Amino acid sequence: MKITKQFLQSKNACSDGIEWVEKNNLIGLKSKPALEALIKADKLNWANWLIVRVMERPQYLAYAIFAAEQVIHIYEKKYPNDKRPREAIEAAKRVLENDTSENKKAAYAAADAAYAAYAAADATAYAAYAAHATAYAAYAANAAADAAAYAAYAAADATAYAA
Repeated sequence: MKITKQFLQSKNACSDGIEWVEKNNLIGLKSKPALEALIKADKLNWANWLIVRVMERPQYLAYAIFAAEQVIHIYEKKYPNDKRPREAIEAAKRVLENDTSENKKAAYAAADAAYAAYAAADATAYAAYAAHATAYAAYAANAAADAAAYAAYAAADATAYAA
């Protein structure tokens, strides 16, 4: 697929991103060379944004699951008894393997549970930060755990939403 201004606008790309792509002559390139240029320019967030918009549904579901699995250990280390984010990842995997309405409903429910875990972890992190403003490093560790839970939620939610 070629990158066009119309494509970027249709996917709600930010104006800074569109301007940068135009300025750096990426309009008209196929997605792989455009991604390589973004990575080379250290525009990793933009590259990630583009990756999920040029993928087909099974690809971006697998990508979301992969991303969640890369960070779930952070959350599980901090909250070893909270299985909701892991269950959300597993529900998303079931949809990827067998895209039935039953699996989609289960993934949606698991996503809700994982989001609740994320919200609880986030509230805990915020309370710790507010109480100990000088302990910013501890807050950053909590934020990493939150990211793990949110990634699991996003994987399951992406599955349910795409349905």
